[in-house]
Amino acid sequence: MSSADDAIEAAALWCVQLSEGELGEQEWRRFEAWLETPGHAGLLEDATAVWQASGAIGDWPGVIALRTKALHRFGKAKERRSFAPSSARFGWAMGYAAALLLAVTASLVWYGNRPLQYQTGIGERQVMVLGDGSHVSLDAVTAMKVRMKDETRQVELVGGRAKFDVAKDPLRPFTVAAGDKLIVAVGTSFSVELIDGQVRVVLYEGQVEVRDRSDTTRAAGAARRLVMTPGSELVGAVGSAQPPQVSRPDLSQSLSWEQGLVNFDAEPLGRAVEQMNRYSAKHIRLADPALEEIKVDGVYRAGDLDAFVEGITALHPVRQKTTGDEIVLEGR
Repeated sequence: MSSADDAIEAAALWCVQLSEGELGEQEWRRFEAWLETPGHAGLLEDATAVWQASGAIGDWPGVIALRTKALHRFGKAKERRSFAPSSARFGWAMGYAAALLLAVTASLVWYGNRPLQYQTGIGERQVMVLGDGSHVSLDAVTAMKVRMKDETRQVELVGGRAKFDVAKDPLRPFTVAAGDKLIVAVGTSFSVELIDGQVRVVLYEGQVEVRDRSDTTRAAGAARRLVMTPGSELVGAVGSAQPPQVSRPDLSQSLSWEQGLVNFDAEPLGRAVEQMNRYSAKHIRLADPALEEIKVDGVYRAGDLDAFVEGITALHPVRQKTTGDEIVLEGR
């Protein structure tokens, strides 16, 4: 092995020793003597830059194992170093450098591709602008993941409701995955809801295509793709073999949640309760499953459970019972 290769290996070894442990008095003297040689300081700076890069991202998932592996290899090599031939030492030095580079490279790739996560709590709403300029409004108790790539813009609605005003970019389709559905758009305005096993898509402007997420080929899945027009709403149960239903709702009512209102139009009581519970720490519970199909109408302020319960008990054969932070509705 050449003197240059020896210097590179030594720089890597000193870097790990300086970063991961204290040097004894004799080791310090050896290190200072090595550092005085022209060129060695630059080699140490290069090795330190790589090691610090792997350390700066050391708390990311997947990086800890790679960095630990590099340290383990260092420890094993250090035990054998005095007895190994120069060719073996050179092989370890190259392997050590490769392990560090792998840790940094793999971590940067993971970091660049990781989804950005957004989440709102009970009664919380949030408005944001994504990296492509698209505007998103999140309703309460909503979780969403976003990946912005060179060729696509990918959103996964894990649960809840969100409205998207998509920035136009014909070269990068904007997709929203919700349940077993995939909504594809370019530049448009629509909302997607995934609550209680049901997907709802309301299109306000432009055009979107709704597909089954299992549909990976256009020829095989053409019959499972539906093009929505402005003013339409698609409703489908996740995992159901039945095709989703498409209707034309009152768009102003469908957007009332952005003003902090909850609008019900012949909504089943079970689903209405699920909606109201998203805005208050106090919850409503139906004691009798038979009550779930009672149709509910009206507009209520998000979080105002008392007004909601008062309206239900006044119009339907239902009575309330309050226990702690829970309001129980039962038939009468």
